[in-house]
Amino acid sequence: MIRDHFDRIFILNMPCSTKRRALALFQASFLGLSNVEIISGVDGQTLDLHMMRSQGILQRDEHNQQDMTAGEVGCYLSHVKAWKTLSERKLRTALICEDDIVWRLDANEIVDNFMAEVPDDWDILHFYSSFPIGSGRRSDAGRKQISKHVWQGYDESCGAGVCYALTARGARFLLDIAFPIRSTADGVTNWLTGWWKQCKGYKGYVCWPFPCQPGIISSDIDAITSRR
Repeated sequence: MIRDHFDRIFILNMPCSTKRRALALFQASFLGLSNVEIISGVDGQTLDLHMMRSQGILQRDEHNQQDMTAGEVGCYLSHVKAWKTLSERKLRTALICEDDIVWRLDANEIVDNFMAEVPDDWDILHFYSSFPIGSGRRSDAGRKQISKHVWQGYDESCGAGVCYALTARGARFLLDIAFPIRSTADGVTNWLTGWWKQCKGYKGYVCWPFPCQPGIISSDIDAITSRR
């Protein structure tokens, strides 16, 4: 089962997003995920982006060459909270999920098959991406098949923040480069899968088929769209 492969399963959720939290917890209960913990998300609307930029904490998105929205920055900081929690508690591994995740009914079986095949040297595991295996789109061209269910990741960015796992080493690396903020959460996690040359030695893998996907619940991040 999914719960057997990770010390904790973190779900990122803003306290005001009660429907999303309820749906995420309902699915977790259905799948037997007894080691779930809610990480309280950061509300981007409470952030002073102008101050963050003036102090050098926030820069332009390196991938998209544009300013990040308050929602994107809040989402990024929510992921950072999960990385810090993993590191501070000295956990070996954690699965990190956004609260709009929708699990497949056979997700436990898919993850069991994947984890039985994935190399032990992993630092990050991607359980969803906007670019499916075999699509030929964007990062797919750089992936390398390792086994029936495991691909070596490459530039796993767009959509990858929906669900991924980290080791303690992977979390430490992401915390070391977390600031200044210069990418979305999806963008910075892809540095562990070959996007950034300084990640040499870090290993990221992709599960196929994906055991989950983002839901159709309206995005709290997208609702905060102003680039200021």
